[in-house]
Amino acid sequence: MIIREKTLAEQTEKKMLEYISNHNFKVDELLPTEDEFTGILGVSRVVVREALSRLRMLGVVETRRKRGTVLKSPDFFGGMQTIIDSGTLQGNALKDLFELRLMLEIGMSDFIFMRKTDADLERLQAIVDKEELTLNTEESIRLDIKFHSILYEISGNQSLKKFQQLLEPLFSIYAPRAKNWKVKQIIQHNGLLEILRRGSPEAFRTGMRLHLSTQFESMSDIFQDLT
Repeated sequence: MIIREKTLAEQTEKKMLEYISNHNFKVDELLPTEDEFTGILGVSRVVVREALSRLRMLGVVETRRKRGTVLKSPDFFGGMQTIIDSGTLQGNALKDLFELRLMLEIGMSDFIFMRKTDADLERLQAIVDKEELTLNTEESIRLDIKFHSILYEISGNQSLKKFQQLLEPLFSIYAPRAKNWKVKQIIQHNGLLEILRRGSPEAFRTGMRLHLSTQFESMSDIFQDLT
């Protein structure tokens, strides 16, 4: 495997992060200026500027008018949002994200069971009731996304919830749904809801795996033309 050498800007970016960590800078605290970083790191101002630009894109630093560059608490999903909104994701990248979503939904069963409430179950029941009445594919996909969104909310994990919100537009476009999906789907939302009412985390995990099986099966067909 060929390992790409890091550019000088990338190396400087790493050294900046090490400097910030070693000197215990706090969020909103003023960082050294470009000229100061030039002297500290022994590189040109152009390289320092490029490194700072990279850190700004990652949400690690922010330049404020009349003050300078300060440390920020980075938004882990901010960079991902920019990439997804760009529309440049294709093929294997889309497939990997979709697979990651399926892994998370199967794996968060214990948290859902620990934190579910009667009000949560009522919200899920309302969606199931609407699904049984709709014949519209777009509405069906919207309700499907809403059902799973509530599961992410119930998990109580903010990072999971942000991840789901981040990818929601992507999954509404690339939702692997064959015409006969309802016939092939072993466990539907009403079955998952019943497990949530009377089952166990282990049963829900198995149910979710079966529920998503049709998406696993059709995923390769959906994404093969994009690779």
